[in-house]
Amino acid sequence: MMQIYRQKFEVTYVIPLKYVNIPDSVVFETELPTVITTRIKDDGATLFRYYFAKRNDSLEIDIRKMIHESQSQVIQGRVFEQIIRGKLFLSSELMSYSPAQLSYAYAVLQQKKLAVIYDGYINLAAGYIIDGDFITYPDSVIAYGSKASLDTISFAHTVGDTIDNVTSSRNITVAIKPIRGIRFIPNKVELSIPVDEFTSKEIEVPVTCVNLPNNLNIRFFPSTVKVPFFVGLKRHNEIKPDDFKVIVDYDEIKNLEDPSSSIPVRLITSPDYIRTKLPIPGEVEFVLEKE
Repeated sequence: MMQIYRQKFEVTYVIPLKYVNIPDSVVFETELPTVITTRIKDDGATLFRYYFAKRNDSLEIDIRKMIHESQSQVIQGRVFEQIIRGKLFLSSELMSYSPAQLSYAYAVLQQKKLAVIYDGYINLAAGYIIDGDFITYPDSVIAYGSKASLDTISFAHTVGDTIDNVTSSRNITVAIKPIRGIRFIPNKVELSIPVDEFTSKEIEVPVTCVNLPNNLNIRFFPSTVKVPFFVGLKRHNEIKPDDFKVIVDYDEIKNLEDPSSSIPVRLITSPDYIRTKLPIPGEVEFVLEKE
């Protein structure tokens, strides 16, 4: 064993490469190598230390530093050799290494700020309702690419995932849908899903007429209708008649063959966090009066 420890050997030693501080606006023209394969010579004892002490020791390449400090986009020759030697023990001889140089040729991309749109599906468990708007954090991302590529997109869409059996409000991480030639920073956002258990409720809302001439008055029978809806328990007591608008359009009345007939009502305004049903009754009778 002592003889083996003292004897010189030549072995292959693979050094993993790790690239750090890569500017978001930079794209590499070729794929960067992930390892450097070296041939080193040293005694058996030191070579055992490589196996145990440096087995997963990566060589970090600071891209931002290289861009700022070098006119070239290639690391080669003595500079590259010195970088590699920095990962070896002092007693080791560097016999050879591959690749012989490291090219990090790059192009600078243009950028565009894009609003994020959630493109997935939310399936709620029975008895639950969406209680507000979906919100993403952040609400926009930066897209990097060529001008021609950026001109073809107006929004950043998330991947089309489906989330099933949702029973409570939650935040989930969703990925931005990849586009060839475009880099998104960040490439993931956090989606806030507001969910609440719902209950049923109804409220009386007055019927109003739109497009009524100034020389006419109109009376409805009944003058109010009931609007049934589902609402989350947390907002149950927030609902007011003013949150709704039920109308009849005079332009539809004047075209009726029988002016004494009833006419359907339409619900045109309601809170966006409730789920409404059809008004009751769905039609009202009316009387027109001249001023």
